[in-house]
Amino acid sequence: MSLSLSCLISDVQYGRIGSNVTLLCRDALDRTSVEWRLNRRSVLPWQHRVTSGGHLVLVHAEHAAEGNYSCHDEQGLLIQTTRLRLGYPPSLLSISCLVPNHSLVLCSWVESVKTHLPALYHTSYSQVRMCVVSSPPQKQCIITDPAMWQLYHYINITETNPLGSQTTIIQVKFHKLLQPDPPEAVTAVGMVGYPMRLQVSWTNPASWLHDAVPFPLHFQLRYRPVGSSIWSTVESKASALLITDALAGHAHQLQVRAQDEINPDSQWSDWSPLLQAWPWSGENTTAYYTLTHSTNDDGGNLGVVIFLSLFAVIIIFLLVRQWRRDNVTRQELTSMLKMKSCCSRTGQCLLAWIMSRLF
Repeated sequence: MSLSLSCLISDVQYGRIGSNVTLLCRDALDRTSVEWRLNRRSVLPWQHRVTSGGHLVLVHAEHAAEGNYSCHDEQGLLIQTTRLRLGYPPSLLSISCLVPNHSLVLCSWVESVKTHLPALYHTSYSQVRMCVVSSPPQKQCIITDPAMWQLYHYINITETNPLGSQTTIIQVKFHKLLQPDPPEAVTAVGMVGYPMRLQVSWTNPASWLHDAVPFPLHFQLRYRPVGSSIWSTVESKASALLITDALAGHAHQLQVRAQDEINPDSQWSDWSPLLQAWPWSGENTTAYYTLTHSTNDDGGNLGVVIFLSLFAVIIIFLLVRQWRRDNVTRQELTSMLKMKSCCSRTGQCLLAWIMSRLF
C-alpha cells in the first residue's frame, strides 16, 4: 500500500520510516517524461518507481532516503523541489518529576521511540492547571506553587508531530517526590588542641531558599578515615556539627545530605560532593613548641651555666692567688673545688657561695 503525502508544509514532506512514500510532481505538464533527482543527482540509490502521473514512489523508505528531491521535465528543467523528512508518529512518553522544594515541580520526559521529527508538546496537571513548557530543545515543563496537600496529581503530556499525536498520563504524589538538593558550602576544619575533633558546617541548598515560607531541613552527616569502607553517621537539625571521634592524624572524607523535617514521606537529598579534611595534628605544633622552648629554656640555661662557670674559674683563680699569698689551707681549697663542681650542675649554688664570700 502506497502512503501519499502525510503533511506538506512549505515544500517539506513527511513520511513514516519503512512505509511507501509518494512524492508528487504537481506542476508537470507532460507527466510521462518526468525525471526525479535526489540532491541534484539523477541516480536514486534505492528501490522506487515513477507512476504514470509522474509521481515518485519510494518503496519501504529508510531513514537514509531523506533529502531534497526534485522533478524535471524532458529538457531537464526544474519543475518542483520537495524536502523529504522521515520518522515515526509519537508514542507514549517516559515522564519523571522532581520536587526540589515546596514551590516548584520540574517534569521532564523522553521518547520511548525516537521519532526523528520536530514535535510540539501540550502539558497540564490535574487536568486544568498548566505545566509551562521550557524552550526547545529541553523536554521539560515547570509547575509553580503546586498544591502539595493534594494526595494525587495527574500529569498530562501530549506530543504532536507531522505524523500524528499521542497523550501520556501519569499519576504522581508530589509530597512523596519532595527531595531537596544537596547541602552546599560544606566545610570541615580541625580544632587546635583536639586531635580527634572536626568542626563541620554547611548551608541550605539555594533552591530550598526560594520558598516563600521557610521550611526546616534536618541533615545527616557521614564521615570515615581515608581508606576505610565503613561510614560513621550522625544527624543534626542545625547546619553545623562537631565530630568528636575522628581518627587522630588521618585525613577524613565527609558528605552531608538533607531532608524536609516536616514531611516524613519526603526523600533524602543526594549526598553533597565528597570533602576531605584533616583533624588538628599536634606534630607540627609540638615540634615548634619543643624547638622554641628548647632554644629558649635550654639555650638560656646553658648560657647561664657557661657564664657562671667562667665566673667560677675567675673566682677560683683569684682565690688561688690569694691562697698563695695568705697561705690558705688545703682543706679550704678542696671545699672550693667541690663548690665549683656543684655549680656546673645547677649554676645557682656557686653564685650563692660567691655572694656569701663577698659579703
